[in-house]
Amino acid sequence: MASLVVRRVALFSPSSYPGCIRRAIHFTPVGEWSSITIKKGTESYFAAQKKKAAVEIEDLFSDSVEEDLIPSQPAATSKKSAKTSANTTASAKVAPKASSSKVTPALKFTPPVAKTVIKSKKLSAKSRVARFNGIVEFVIPRLGRKPAVKMPMVRGSAWVHLVGLATTEQQLKTVVGMFPGWKEAGNTFDDAFSELFVRRCEELKCPLLALKVYGEFAKYNVPLSLVAGRQLLHSLHTKHPLETVMTAAALYDVYQLPAVSEDLVSASLVASACFKHNTKDSMNVANVIVPQIQTLLKTAHPHQLGIRAQKKKAAPVMFAEKPSVWMKWAIGKIDKAVLAQTERPLGLTHLWRRSTGYGNNNALVKL
Repeated sequence: MASLVVRRVALFSPSSYPGCIRRAIHFTPVGEWSSITIKKGTESYFAAQKKKAAVEIEDLFSDSVEEDLIPSQPAATSKKSAKTSANTTASAKVAPKASSSKVTPALKFTPPVAKTVIKSKKLSAKSRVARFNGIVEFVIPRLGRKPAVKMPMVRGSAWVHLVGLATTEQQLKTVVGMFPGWKEAGNTFDDAFSELFVRRCEELKCPLLALKVYGEFAKYNVPLSLVAGRQLLHSLHTKHPLETVMTAAALYDVYQLPAVSEDLVSASLVASACFKHNTKDSMNVANVIVPQIQTLLKTAHPHQLGIRAQKKKAAPVMFAEKPSVWMKWAIGKIDKAVLAQTERPLGLTHLWRRSTGYGNNNALVKL
């Protein structure tokens, strides 16, 4: 029995057949089994055996390239085989790993943007009058203790618009005529509106109207702040009688403001008006105020002395800085008046320059 088994094994041994041919059926990783075809004469025998190890696939997308994968002279292939090869390669591709090096983005051309031209919103004279009249017609029925129309109510901004739209003294008088009704309705005006009103009166060359309003607080109920008081004096001190200037100065005490002699800007404006009129009474007032101005120049806060004037090319003067400009102009006038009368320099301008460190000897700018 044992010899029979040996003969059978020897029968299928490839070494016993010199002309045998070995053919592999599968070389892909999927195939796990291969077969051997053995020929002996006209007869063929088949034997199957299991592979020892899986086939290792070469990484086609490795970072290291050992040889040139594209030959310099590729062999000519048919269109059909080339298409089939391309499809097979595309299906077998695996996404490569992201490179760690940073890629510089391509520069994009941004076309220049045309500048938008902002059209002026300035109203024409006709539109300005129409808007002013429209607001007046809206406000009047809603004033007083028992207004004819209650809703919608009048806002405080309506008065700002009215003063801003007014272009004549008569229009400002129309606005002032509505002040008592606003008070009777239980409303008040603030300092900001007071300063706007007196500034507009000076611009329209009717400061006496402002003096009238501040002189009758019980009727018009418009408060006088220090800023408004300076503006009122500035609008009166050059082109109006000295009596109006002294009346405006007397309102400081009525509205509980600092005395004129304690405020450098106000004292300079009043003294300048007194020297201009050059009367006995006015000179007596000036002789009292000038020593006060000298003291204030030595002790005043720097911002009251106009430090900003040290710049050679300063920007346009803002409204908040105008009082300092008025003061510098006024003390220059006072120096000239005293020099003409006594032939001795008073030196207020020199004192101001020394206090502020202003070294330029240019003439003071008149506003």
